[in-house]
Amino acid sequence: MRRFVSRQMLCGYSAALVAACAKAEPPAEQVAVAPVAPPVVHISASDYAFQAPDTLPSGVTTFHMMNQGKEIHHVVLVKMPLAELLKFNPAEPPPPDLVVLGGPNAAAPGGSAEATVDLQPGTYTLVCFVPGPDGKPHMMSGMTRALTVIQGSGTAAAPTPDIVVKLVDYDFQLSTPLTAGHHVIRIENAGPQPHELLLVRLEPGKTPEDFIKYDGKGPPPATPLNGASPMTIGVSNTVSVDITPGDYALICFIEDSKDRKPHFMHGMVKTIKVT
Repeated sequence: MRRFVSRQMLCGYSAALVAACAKAEPPAEQVAVAPVAPPVVHISASDYAFQAPDTLPSGVTTFHMMNQGKEIHHVVLVKMPLAELLKFNPAEPPPPDLVVLGGPNAAAPGGSAEATVDLQPGTYTLVCFVPGPDGKPHMMSGMTRALTVIQGSGTAAAPTPDIVVKLVDYDFQLSTPLTAGHHVIRIENAGPQPHELLLVRLEPGKTPEDFIKYDGKGPPPATPLNGASPMTIGVSNTVSVDITPGDYALICFIEDSKDRKPHFMHGMVKTIKVT
């Protein structure tokens, strides 16, 4: 007798065979994909100039500033051509549509600072707003540099923070207390106006007020460690710091949009003791 296999039987055998093979095949291993580290851009700061690339691709980027000058310097990424930036009156509030991405905050002479930012395409100016011995911002002494950011294809991500600090009027809100050790800190400007975070380590017996009043004469009352330079609402920077036991301060020097007084005069200064 001729034997034959119906289509239904063939489908049944095929399904059973596939099921058996599926059971016999070991499950594929789940391989964790490590996040891509941001590229590092080196900036040399002197009295009064920046040395840095002219063009960069967009994306999450770490800016590493080396202070080779004799004065304190920082880097502020302002999304605006220098010619337009110079038209604004420093005594007046900045335009509401101005984008400032922050950057490495103050570093002492011979020191360094770094910050990771989400760099968007556009025309920028690197600026140092730190005042010199004459009281004028270093920007007025020529400490600026043009930067063009073109569309990039990078997939880097900012480091994962263990502390988040929100900048508000007029406070630094830490998600968890600052302790001794290495920390990755995400600094977020929650508004409602521009803010910055300068982290300094105080010398024994010194206060934040001593650092604020320091005129460059004699031993400095504190050492700048890092932080995020001025940034507009909604912007965030990520920084890494190594903390040892001692006294620290968080300070915001930006002028208030209403009365033009520095934010530390409104109470935006916080002292932290690390044991």
